[in-house]
Amino acid sequence: MSDLGQLSHAEKVLFAGCIRAVMFADGRPGEAELKDFDRIYRQLDFRDYEECLDESEQSLPDEPSLLKAAQQVRNPAAQDLILSTLYELTVQHGAPDETEEGLFRRLSALWEKA
Repeated sequence: MSDLGQLSHAEKVLFAGCIRAVMFADGRPGEAELKDFDRIYRQLDFRDYEECLDESEQSLPDEPSLLKAAQQVRNPAAQDLILSTLYELTVQHGAPDETEEGLFRRLSALWEKA
């Protein structure tokens, strides 16, 4: 995974919101999803995750607002980190369903066009 230090604050806020969206895509996250998140959180050393998540919940409360904010992300390192993390979260325990994979596919398509 890329270095979290290469992301701006706005990109980290988007990242936190995307993680939340994937984890809650099919309802409440299960124990396995929480363990995956904890492992990824530690790997990334995402120390200001809670702050970024709080800000994301206020400014990016739903998928349309996440996608709108993602249109502003031109940093390839941010795009790569967000996509690779979301992919990892969606495929950890077998084939992901449409709700889990949807945001990943929409972001991939958006950033491929840029």
